[in-house]
Amino acid sequence: MAEIPYDEVQGMIRLAATAILLIIVVGLSWLRKLKVGGEALIATARGFAQLMVLAFFFSYIFESPDWVLYTWILFILMTFFAGHTSARRAKEIPRAWEITTPSIVFGSGVTLCIMALTTIMPLEPQFVIPLAGMAFGNSMNICSLTLNRIIGEVKNNRQRIEAALSLGATSDQAIEPYIQISIKAGLIPSIDSLKTLGIIFIPGAMAGLLMSGTPPLVAAEYQIVVYFMIFSAGIITSMLVSSLARKRIFTEAHQLIYLE
Repeated sequence: MAEIPYDEVQGMIRLAATAILLIIVVGLSWLRKLKVGGEALIATARGFAQLMVLAFFFSYIFESPDWVLYTWILFILMTFFAGHTSARRAKEIPRAWEITTPSIVFGSGVTLCIMALTTIMPLEPQFVIPLAGMAFGNSMNICSLTLNRIIGEVKNNRQRIEAALSLGATSDQAIEPYIQISIKAGLIPSIDSLKTLGIIFIPGAMAGLLMSGTPPLVAAEYQIVVYFMIFSAGIITSMLVSSLARKRIFTEAHQLIYLE
């Protein structure tokens, strides 16, 4: 049997050492009777297994001559899970995945295509896959926040919307103020992250590049590119899902549908 390289052995040792942090968390949970220790252990085990599987999968893709095919398969899976995960936040809207999925795909796809066409993103699997994952993941979160806020605004302001409709306003005019509020609310986490970028925390991409020995200036440039990408994808996704949601909230006769 071939020997495991020394650096991999050291990596596993360091990984096992960090389990001390989990033991501390479980111990504190037990002392304070928080009853989150078991959940933390299960979540950690799942996360570890998922990341290890992903690491082996990426190792194969990065060396495969058919990486383009595997990347498209991965994109399809991302699209499916992102659309359905976001749709769970909008149970009041039937088949919500039909509006969340295209919104996430379009928002992420536009930004990724622009980055590829401008050569900002090299067309290599080690760049395309991680950046796509960031774009899809952030777009999914913003889509969920925006759609959930739209539903809440419609429920809380139903009488105002119906009053506007009775006075002759179209459905778009009646709901527009609440759509704007929802889009802004969905973008708050991304905007706050941009405001505190590099001050309160060092983002993941930059931290990873720094630990790999990349010059700080280059790492900062890549991190800025990543944030511009995910922020742009989020805005496009938020605007599109809000537009598609309108058609599900009103009938063709501009009557407000009751959201349970």
